[in-house]
Amino acid sequence: MQQKPSLWQRIISDTPAFFKKVQIFALGLAGLGGMLASIQGIPQGLTTTLISAGTAVAAIAQFAVKFDGADSSGDAPAETK
Repeated sequence: MQQKPSLWQRIISDTPAFFKKVQIFALGLAGLGGMLASIQGIPQGLTTTLISAGTAVAAIAQFAVKFDGADSSGDAPAETK
């Protein structure tokens, strides 16, 4: 049975490379929406959607963590039977 990480282990864990790229893309999408919001010819619904989707995806991608199952001391968890 695999041990669930504690809150502290999740906070200090690294984010996988794929999710780092997703974060960058999503923040760029939100930035694009913010930039387009200043142009008068662009519909407000489009810019709102871009900003909302970008920030939501960036926030969700932030929660993905690499966890190898080691506890805070660096030792592998003991197997339970």
